Amino acid sequence: MLNRISRATIATLLVLLVAAMGLPGPAAASSRVPLVAIIVGPAGEVTTRYRALADEAAAAARAEGAQVVTVYSPDATWPAVRRAVEGASIIVYLGHGNGWPSPYRDALYPRTQNGFGLNPVAGVDDSAHQYFGEASIEKLRFASNAVVIFSHLCYAAGNSEPGLPEGTPEVAVQRADNYAAGFLRAGARAVVAESHLGPAYYVSAVLRGRGSIESIWAAAPSANGHTFSVASARTAGYAVRLDPHRAASGFERALVSRGVTADQVRAGAVGIPGAWGQAPAPSLASAGVKFSEPAFASLPIAGTTSRLTLPFVGKAAAVLTGTEVSVRWDTILLDPAPARPSQPTPSVGPGVSTAPGASTAPSPAITPVPAAPEVDLVVPEQIGSVVEPARAGRTASGLRLDVRYPVAPGLYRLSAMLHTPEGVAYDAATQALLTPVIVRVGGPIAAAYGAPATLTLQADSLTGVPVRVVNAGSRRWDLVETAPVSLVAGEAFVPSRTTVVPARLVATWVSADGLPVPDPISVVLDPSVAAPGGASEALLTLVAPAGAGEYLVLLDVVSPANGPLSAVGSAPAIIRVSVGEAPSPAPSPSPSPVTILPQPHR
Repeated sequence: MLNRISRATIATLLVLLVAAMGLPGPAAASSRVPLVAIIVGPAGEVTTRYRALADEAAAAARAEGAQVVTVYSPDATWPAVRRAVEGASIIVYLGHGNGWPSPYRDALYPRTQNGFGLNPVAGVDDSAHQYFGEASIEKLRFASNAVVIFSHLCYAAGNSEPGLPEGTPEVAVQRADNYAAGFLRAGARAVVAESHLGPAYYVSAVLRGRGSIESIWAAAPSANGHTFSVASARTAGYAVRLDPHRAASGFERALVSRGVTADQVRAGAVGIPGAWGQAPAPSLASAGVKFSEPAFASLPIAGTTSRLTLPFVGKAAAVLTGTEVSVRWDTILLDPAPARPSQPTPSVGPGVSTAPGASTAPSPAITPVPAAPEVDLVVPEQIGSVVEPARAGRTASGLRLDVRYPVAPGLYRLSAMLHTPEGVAYDAATQALLTPVIVRVGGPIAAAYGAPATLTLQADSLTGVPVRVVNAGSRRWDLVETAPVSLVAGEAFVPSRTTVVPARLVATWVSADGLPVPDPISVVLDPSVAAPGGASEALLTLVAPAGAGEYLVLLDVVSPANGPLSAVGSAPAIIRVSVGEAPSPAPSPSPSPVTILPQPHR
C-alpha cells in the first residue's frame, strides 16, 4: 500500500508531522542566519567601556540580520558562556587575558591559560574573574568555519601586560599561537586578536563581506603595515600572522587562520536556535550543609603557606568528594614600607656642560612639560581579582587546602568560594554559606596584640591593664650577645658567656588636644615571646593623665635586634582612653551641736 502513496502525499504528511511537533520546517533551513555570541568578562573599572564596545558589535551584527546573544559581566559565568557559544559562527570576547609565555608560570597551563576570564558567580561584581583555559575551551562546539574575535586582551595578540616587558617577536608568536589553539580545536577556522580596536569592524566585515579573513584583517583600520607570518607550532596547517606597531616591537594585532572566507563563515550557520536563557548554576543551598568560620594552621606571615580549613556544620555528605575551593584576598589596608634613604641629587643636570674646558655655569632652568598619560584599555591583573580554584581535601570535619598568604603585609578580606570538581562555581546562595574573615598579614618582623579597645579612667588614677603579645612574624625579637673567650686569674676557664637581651612592651600616651601626658612606660616581655609564634602576657600599670579628655595609648614592641617594630611596618595596638575628672574630696563632717538640758532641783 505504501508503494501507492505519491511523493506529494508523503511530503504533505511530513510537513504536517513537523508542524505538529513544533519543529522548524523546510523553510527554516533556507533562513539560517549566523549566531553571534558576544561576551564581556569582568575587568574592573574598564568593564563599562568594554560593554559599550560590545554593544557596538551587537548593533553591527543585528544590522546584518544575524542573531545575537550577549553575555556581559557580572553575569558572564562559564555555564552562561558555554551555552551562548554553542553553534555560534562569530564569537567575540572582551576582558582579561591569561596566556603563555608569561611571568606567572614556567610552562603552559591549559587549565587557566588561553581562554576566557569570567565571573565566578553571577550578579556579584565586575572585579573578580576566574580563568577557563584551553582545556575547557576545546570542549566547546562552534558552527562550521567560525571566527573568534578577541578585543583588548593581554597576551592574545602577542602582547604582554601594561608595565611588563613585551618580549621578543618569537615570544609574541608563541603567545598568539597558544591563545588560538583551544578555540581552533573547538571548530573555529580563524582567531583574530586586537589590543586596541573594537570588534564591530570585524563583525560587519565578516557578515557583509566576500573576501578572506586574511584580507579583512589586513584592511582593518588598525593595520600597521608590518605584517609577518610563520607556520603555527600548535595547530597543523594554520599560519600565525602578526602586525606590530613597529617592525619588531609593539605587538598589538594577530591572526591565526587557514584561509576561511566570509562566505564560508555565513554558509556554516546552523540556523536560529531556540530561546536562549541563563544556564542554571549548581547549588548546595538546599542541601543542609553549613560552614563555620575559616581557620588557619599557622600565623599569617606574608609570602608563606598555611593550611586553611573550612569546618563543616550540618550535613557534610552534601559536599562532593573532589570539591574545589578558591580564595580571594581583597586589600583593605597595606602596611607602609619602611622609608628608604633619599638619593643624593646629581651634581650635573640639564644645562650643565661637562665637556673639557667648557663653562660650568648653569643655563636658565627649563621645566619640562609633562606628557599626557597614555590611555590603555588592556588592563593588568590586580591583587585579589583572580579566582583560581584548587582541589580541597574532604575530611569529616571540613574542607582543607594549602593557601599562600599575600606577599605584601597588610589587612585583607579573605573570601573563600566553592566550586564543583570541574571548577564551576556554585551559585551565590551557596557562596553565602561561607563566612569572609579579616586577616592581618604580617611581615617577617611583626607583633599582634590582645588589648582592650577602650578604657574609661579617672584623672591621676592608677590602673593595671593586662596585654597579650604574640610574635606574628618569622624572626626572633631578642638579641643574643656572646662575650669573647676569656681567662680570669683565679677562676675557671670560661670559653664564652651568652647574654640574652629581651624585647620590651612600651605604652605611650598621646593627646590630640595637646594636653600633658605621662611619660611612656615599658615592661620586659617574657623570653618565650621572642621566637616566631611565641606569646606572653604582660601587666601595664598605667597612670592616667591629670587633665580630663580623650587620649590614645599606643602599644609597641621594642626589639633589641630591630628597634621599635612599628618602624619596620608592624602596626601598633591602640587603646582609646576617656579620662574623667577626679572626684572632689568629701568635706569633713561638722560636729553636732550639744544641747545642755537644765538639771532638775533636788
